[in-house]
Amino acid sequence: DAAGWKRGSDGVRQKGGVRISILYQTSTNSVRQATQAFIKEMWKQIGVETELRNLSASVFFGGDISSPDTYQKFFTDIEMYTNNFSGTDPQTYMSNWTCKEMAQKRNKWGGNNMPRWCSPAYDALSAKMSISSAMKDRIRLTKEMNDMLMQDYAMIPLIHRGNVSAHSNTLSGVRMNPWDSELWNIADWTRK
Repeated sequence: DAAGWKRGSDGVRQKGGVRISILYQTSTNSVRQATQAFIKEMWKQIGVETELRNLSASVFFGGDISSPDTYQKFFTDIEMYTNNFSGTDPQTYMSNWTCKEMAQKRNKWGGNNMPRWCSPAYDALSAKMSISSAMKDRIRLTKEMNDMLMQDYAMIPLIHRGNVSAHSNTLSGVRMNPWDSELWNIADWTRK
């Protein structure tokens, strides 16, 4: 209210004839659609109108550069999809958020930075990380870069999707970990 965004008769905030209205897109999936509905209701409570759009995964995640509905194009206000990295070193993942990685027409929508967030300061930290070998420096740089992404809302983490895996009780030496495939130490497995 203090910024001048007042609720209209329909409950949606507006200022100067502009309504706060968001287009929120994802692939058709029961978990994603339930999350969309939950967030839409929360935003409604604060006066934000939200239109939900769900697309077939083959369209949303497809590589058709002529389609306006792929997640690479990001022609909406908000999109939701799983985005993470495997392994213990986040350098490659963090470099996906640099300016040169922006998905855009000139690279045929092939970049990894879908929201097209760009920060020269972030790029400088990414370049520094690529030549830093000391673990303490890499940890510090990762935290700084993560803070920049969070403070600028380049992405909004919702959940961590756990990996479910099982193995036979007749195997020993199986050690699951959150960083890699459940087969990462298969050379150590034996039959009981």
